[in-house]
Amino acid sequence: MKSSSKHLSIIIVILSVFILGMPTAQAATFKDVSYQYWAYKDIEFAAEHKVIRGFGDGKFRPGLDITRKDAAVMMTRALDLYTLEGEPTPVEDLLPTSPGYKEIMIVLENDWLSLDEGHFRPDKPLTRDEMSKMLSTAYQYEGKGASSFTDVPIEDPYYHYIDAIANEQVTTGYNDGSFRPQEKVTRAQFSAFLYRVYQKPVAYEVRNGGELIDVIANVDDAIELALYYPEGTVHPQSNKFVEYAQEIAAADKTNLNSGALIYNGFKEIEKFTPEFFKHYLKTKPINGVQQDMFDTFIILGLRYNENSDQFVDGPTNRANYEDWKTYIERTFNSDGAIKNLNTAAGQVNRKVDVYVAIPYPKRNGSIINLNGDDVGSDVYARYDLASWYVKEVMQRFESGKYDNLNFKGFYWLSETVRTVDDEVIISSISSILKKNGKFFIYSPHATSTNFYKWKDYGFDAAFLQPNAFRASIRNKEERLHQAFVKAQIYGTGITIEIDSYHMDKAEQGVEAFDLYMDMAKRYGLDEKGMMFYQGTNMVERMATFDHPIYKRWYEQLTETFFTKESK
Repeated sequence: MKSSSKHLSIIIVILSVFILGMPTAQAATFKDVSYQYWAYKDIEFAAEHKVIRGFGDGKFRPGLDITRKDAAVMMTRALDLYTLEGEPTPVEDLLPTSPGYKEIMIVLENDWLSLDEGHFRPDKPLTRDEMSKMLSTAYQYEGKGASSFTDVPIEDPYYHYIDAIANEQVTTGYNDGSFRPQEKVTRAQFSAFLYRVYQKPVAYEVRNGGELIDVIANVDDAIELALYYPEGTVHPQSNKFVEYAQEIAAADKTNLNSGALIYNGFKEIEKFTPEFFKHYLKTKPINGVQQDMFDTFIILGLRYNENSDQFVDGPTNRANYEDWKTYIERTFNSDGAIKNLNTAAGQVNRKVDVYVAIPYPKRNGSIINLNGDDVGSDVYARYDLASWYVKEVMQRFESGKYDNLNFKGFYWLSETVRTVDDEVIISSISSILKKNGKFFIYSPHATSTNFYKWKDYGFDAAFLQPNAFRASIRNKEERLHQAFVKAQIYGTGITIEIDSYHMDKAEQGVEAFDLYMDMAKRYGLDEKGMMFYQGTNMVERMATFDHPIYKRWYEQLTETFFTKESK
């Protein structure tokens, strides 16, 4: 069992991340909304941008119903609409001197809310169906007729408004499949709706070869239009409160231009040589000239024993300290990745960046330490394992004298973040790495849970996987556009993907690789932010095997990313 002092030290580390790394209760804008409240971030966002205000006593009163009048005031603030274009709408229960009169007139002029027999009923609580009309009309959202809330039939007069905000993912309804249209909207819920609206682009620009073609409200429609153009791209337009960089890897703190994933687990690459890495460090001579290739190498082992058990979030992960130790030895031994990469880099007069993967600390079953003790499987035991590993790897680099490697940090092996415990572990490890001047990166898959929160977790860069390379994947081009749009919105890089195709199966990968290379050029991935997944050794195969498709892929890869003429 751990001592109480060790428990305490870990708790301090974890709390320091969440208290220092996140807004604190003391720093909260309102007395009654702490950072632990479910809508804290939404309320702070709305208050920061002066869309919604608190009360004179310093409270927000998040559970208070919002009135139709207050909703009108807040929506006009959100959209900077302060002038009535035409004549005021006659309303029986309002006077020009009534509170919120001008804002209500603007709302009625734009048909965001409706009158009830000539009455506006300003103090009546706003309902969820009315809110759907406000949002879909004000932000020009359109539905697909695809929403199927159990309590909103297609005949409902608010159906197309509710369908529109569902299509834009402003709402997902309730877990039981209902929307509850007549339920009243609270101040916290209103803030959450607005936060979701403003965490997405106001529209999407469709370009062809850089030339603006059209501006489309919905991303799916924008991508559909881009598909008609040979050099079509889609770019998010900034909204009033959030600015989007229309480039890849805008939020990357690591300055990674091109990274290669090198698998070194059991039944992946068993032994390395300097010759292997030279195919990743320099191109073949072109007119007698060689160019530098990958500037970064990510060393990661997926399988950790002869049974092909994996360091992943799943039932095959039974790894304990001994398995993690074995992986460290495998990585740093004489025929391991680090030593041979260092030798190869020196031989071609290069110095490259290196990251080492952190295996996923298992959630199923107790963890056994190096003394054979059962230390449990809670968040503390899992954190202990990961932090021990980090310290061991850093010590190996310090003592190894790898003069041609720049040890930049660690790579989180898991491709998604599913649990609160994982969030705590990742954030805590990030804190340790920052104190040691190291970076923390990861590569989430296309449908990764909470992908958009990668910076909040403490990662310094993320490289989104489109997962469009499998032969069975349909609509590859649309999927790639989606990934590149997300990369612009969330500031990430992109993982270029190709499998380890055998020569007789290579034809299956041609369509996808052509698209990946084409999209990389269109969206500027050839400049920065590229991670390369290559199965285990596809680049080596491209460079050495006498096969027409392999040769073609090698030419595409080097021309796109590693020749001066392609920049």
